Amino acid sequence: MVGTSTGFTNERAPCGKRVSGSRHHEGDASGMVFDDVMYTCGCRTFSHQFHDGSVRTRVIRHDGRVLSNQLSAEHAE
Repeated sequence: MVGTSTGFTNERAPCGKRVSGSRHHEGDASGMVFDDVMYTCGCRTFSHQFHDGSVRTRVIRHDGRVLSNQLSAEHAE
Protein backbone atom coordinates (compact mmCIF):
# COMPACT_ATOMS: atom_id res chain seq x y z
CA MET A 1 0.00 0.00 0.00
CA VAL A 2 1.18 3.49 -0.80
CA GLY A 3 0.54 6.13 1.84
CA THR A 4 0.69 9.90 2.06
CA SER A 5 0.44 12.21 5.04
CA THR A 6 -0.55 15.85 4.78
CA GLY A 7 -1.12 18.57 7.32
CA PHE A 8 -4.05 20.98 7.37
CA THR A 9 -5.12 24.09 9.25
CA ASN A 10 -8.47 25.56 10.23
CA GLU A 11 -10.69 22.52 9.67
CA ARG A 12 -13.71 21.74 11.83
CA ALA A 13 -13.06 18.81 14.16
CA PRO A 14 -15.87 16.50 15.33
CA CYS A 15 -16.09 18.51 18.57
CA GLY A 16 -16.87 21.66 16.58
CA LYS A 17 -13.54 23.44 17.13
CA ARG A 18 -11.59 24.76 14.14
CA VAL A 19 -8.10 23.29 14.50
CA SER A 20 -5.12 22.01 12.56
CA GLY A 21 -4.15 18.38 12.18
CA SER A 22 -2.94 15.72 9.79
CA ARG A 23 -4.52 13.33 7.32
CA HIS A 24 -2.99 9.96 6.41
CA HIS A 25 -4.27 8.29 3.25
CA GLU A 26 -3.28 4.81 2.03
CA GLY A 27 -4.61 2.73 -0.81
CA ASP A 28 -3.80 -0.13 -3.11
CA ALA A 29 -4.80 -1.20 -6.61
CA SER A 30 -7.26 -3.79 -5.25
CA GLY A 31 -9.65 -1.31 -3.65
CA MET A 32 -8.40 -1.06 -0.09
CA VAL A 33 -8.37 2.58 1.08
CA PHE A 34 -7.56 3.94 4.54
CA ASP A 35 -8.20 7.61 5.36
CA ASP A 36 -7.30 8.59 8.94
CA VAL A 37 -7.54 12.16 10.28
CA MET A 38 -6.01 13.30 13.56
CA TYR A 39 -6.93 16.77 14.90
CA THR A 40 -4.72 18.74 17.32
CA CYS A 41 -7.59 18.86 19.85
CA GLY A 42 -7.45 15.05 20.06
CA CYS A 43 -10.46 14.20 17.88
CA ARG A 44 -10.02 11.47 15.26
CA THR A 45 -11.88 10.16 12.22
CA PHE A 46 -11.20 6.90 10.43
CA SER A 47 -12.59 5.59 7.17
CA HIS A 48 -11.36 2.18 6.03
CA GLN A 49 -12.63 0.61 2.80
CA PHE A 50 -11.74 -3.05 2.39
CA HIS A 51 -11.23 -5.28 -0.65
CA ASP A 52 -14.75 -6.71 -0.37
CA GLY A 53 -16.28 -3.21 -0.61
CA SER A 54 -17.25 -2.93 3.06
CA VAL A 55 -16.48 0.37 4.78
CA ARG A 56 -15.74 1.00 8.48
CA THR A 57 -16.07 4.59 9.70
CA ARG A 58 -15.41 5.89 13.20
CA VAL A 59 -15.58 9.40 14.60
CA ILE A 60 -14.09 9.89 18.06
CA ARG A 61 -14.20 13.15 20.00
CA HIS A 62 -11.13 14.33 21.96
CA ASP A 63 -12.69 13.21 25.26
CA GLY A 64 -12.98 9.62 23.98
CA ARG A 65 -16.70 9.72 23.20
CA VAL A 66 -17.48 7.72 20.05
CA LEU A 67 -19.77 9.85 17.90
CA SER A 68 -20.10 7.34 15.07
CA ASN A 69 -19.05 3.72 14.58
CA GLN A 70 -20.45 2.18 11.42
CA LEU A 71 -19.71 -0.81 9.22
CA SER A 72 -21.43 -0.98 5.86
CA ALA A 73 -21.28 -4.31 4.06
CA GLU A 74 -21.38 -3.56 0.34
CA HIS A 75 -20.12 -6.90 -0.90
CA ALA A 76 -22.36 -9.38 -2.68
CA GLU A 77 -22.90 -12.77 -1.09
